[in-house]
Amino acid sequence: MTSDGNSLEPDDSLEFESKEDAFEFYKNYALSFGFSAIIKASRRSRISGKFIDAKFVCSKYGSPNPCGSCSELADATTMKKKRGRINRSWSKTDCKACMHVKRRQDGRWIITNFIREHNHDIVPNIRAKKKCMLVSHKTENQKSTSFCFGEGDAKVMLEYFSCMQDENPYFFYAVDLNKEQRLKNVFWVDVKGRIDYCNFGDVVFFDTMYQNNEFKLPFAPFIGMSNHFQCLLFGSALLADESKSTYVWLMRAWLQSMQGQAPKVILTEQDQMLKEAIAEVFPRSRHCFCLWHILGKIHEKLGHVIRKHEKFINKFFKCILKSQTEAQFEKRWWKSVDRFDLRNDIWIQSLYDDRLRWVPTFMEDIFLAGLSSAQRLESISSLLDKYLLRKTSLKEFLHHYNTMLQEKYEDEAKADFDTWHKQPGLKSPSPYGKQLSTVYTHAMFKKFQVEVLGVVACHPKIESQDGENTTFKVQDFEENQSYQVIWNEKTSDACCTCRLFEYNGFLCRHVMIVLQISGVNNIPVKYILKCWTKDAKNSNTMKQIDSMESRNKRYSDLCHSACKLGDVGSLSQEAYNIAFAAMEEALRNCENINSSLQNTLGSKSLSNEGLREFEEVSRSRNTSIAIEKGFNSGKQKVRISFHLFFCVWLAC
Repeated sequence: MTSDGNSLEPDDSLEFESKEDAFEFYKNYALSFGFSAIIKASRRSRISGKFIDAKFVCSKYGSPNPCGSCSELADATTMKKKRGRINRSWSKTDCKACMHVKRRQDGRWIITNFIREHNHDIVPNIRAKKKCMLVSHKTENQKSTSFCFGEGDAKVMLEYFSCMQDENPYFFYAVDLNKEQRLKNVFWVDVKGRIDYCNFGDVVFFDTMYQNNEFKLPFAPFIGMSNHFQCLLFGSALLADESKSTYVWLMRAWLQSMQGQAPKVILTEQDQMLKEAIAEVFPRSRHCFCLWHILGKIHEKLGHVIRKHEKFINKFFKCILKSQTEAQFEKRWWKSVDRFDLRNDIWIQSLYDDRLRWVPTFMEDIFLAGLSSAQRLESISSLLDKYLLRKTSLKEFLHHYNTMLQEKYEDEAKADFDTWHKQPGLKSPSPYGKQLSTVYTHAMFKKFQVEVLGVVACHPKIESQDGENTTFKVQDFEENQSYQVIWNEKTSDACCTCRLFEYNGFLCRHVMIVLQISGVNNIPVKYILKCWTKDAKNSNTMKQIDSMESRNKRYSDLCHSACKLGDVGSLSQEAYNIAFAAMEEALRNCENINSSLQNTLGSKSLSNEGLREFEEVSRSRNTSIAIEKGFNSGKQKVRISFHLFFCVWLAC
């Protein structure tokens, strides 16, 4: 996020809801440019008694005290109180910087006069400038494409981000501003989400359900699935609109937070803007539409058909969920389209055009990690609905969001403990159950064992044999449905038309009965996905993060010491010269020792990937360092150059 200072200045195009809003804006502007603001005067209407005029000025406005000497001014005990307030006339410089606002007849406040120039030194506060840019003030003609902040919301949000990044520098956030430097979109992800993505990021579900206008906050999370079949948050966003440009910005920000590692599969609702954005940002990822999102829209899109034809839903669901081959799907689809006169329906046409993205028949060789099932959507919705109510404010949401994360982390920790220290109950002597009871997590084994128990309800029959492939017809008496299983004994490849493995990642009862009659007593390794096992979490990833955090700890300590050195070293040219020379010598010594260590330990100790990650965090932290105010006159340039030199030196 970059911007020049002029874009943040007050101008006559800005309008405010109240005098308080106008003063809040000027205070943020003042803070970002290194001075304090006060209310000099305000005037009420004699008729209505409401405020109609106000003048905000620099705190150094007014005549200085002619009697005060420098030594007296430095002593806080010389300050006297007038009418219960501290007399600060000793700090006045007769500064003329101010902003004058007036109330129009329609109740909105406008800027009538603005003086920028100060007659004293000011130092821009980089961190505060960010906050200033995030304050949104809508004009009458401005469309609702930015957040409607409540009082203090922007400040709370930035403080939340700053606090989270201070606790762990691998907390990532990005802010998108519109042309008027008003908040448009935000994205954030904590270090846990980034680590989880390394372990479980093959499939990601981007949920835009809360973009619906009935929710106050346009919340859009990136969701994954853990080895305990629990939802994981890979990042969260608040979005101003549903345009392609917004989605492209978000996807790029998210991709950056994950170090450029795109998912193999990304699930979304059916949306043209999302489709175009994902194709641009993730050209190599498989973009699929969530099946149950589409089925959930049937009553909305085809309500007139349902009311007219009672059998439509059954026929439509049979076509989507029961078709086992592409030819069977095509036959049933066009038969239904013609029977219910839907050839000209735009939504039906779009579904057919996108059939490769959502119809189970076309999902062969695609793993969806259980994120496209109705049960998972209900779980995700209940998780978020608990905290994202229709009247939830941003301030309340950030508080509840943290609470939700803590509850999820506790649930995950408990599941980890149970998996490693307790044995799951076996309900069958099946060798498949015994094999995976020690491999899968408890949650996953519980689901797998349902399929193991269902094997007894299946009856296989050989239909045909083509070379090494044998095709079985498996009658499932529990579901009263027959499925086709293709088995290759030489390669141990199996495929079932129920698509359970593609959707959930473990073998179905229909394949297991075929394995059983083929004399295969163990599940082939290729069908035991690591993401569902006890060992799913990559220990190397954890070690890498720990190593990077240790390096950042050293970096933070050096930054802290640098601020102290900057304060003392910038007070005089002589002190500056000493500090500068010492830092140059320290830089040479550090380069020598690092070079020596790298030659001794090898390149792995300073991996390029780790350096890139660290440098990214370093840059983000450097931009957050606020240069303290209150510099002595004539020392401003020296101090800033010293600070910037140290930041560059430290990042080397």
